[in-house]
Amino acid sequence: MNTSPNANHMERLLSNDAAAEILGISPFSLRGKVSRREIPFVKIGRRTLFSPADLQAFIEANKYEPRPRREAL
Repeated sequence: MNTSPNANHMERLLSNDAAAEILGISPFSLRGKVSRREIPFVKIGRRTLFSPADLQAFIEANKYEPRPRREAL
């Protein structure tokens, strides 16, 4: 059992399918973003995994605020 302080603060990495579900896109689309290096990921062996914090940062970085409505003349 690892009782180091950092072990308790490690977040669980997500699979491609779980990350795609969080982002609301298909797993195929997520793989495309990975191949174009548009989203952070972790490679462990042949597996591609995603940090929940990185997914949240990706969402925030791609968020657009609504434009103010133009007044009618």
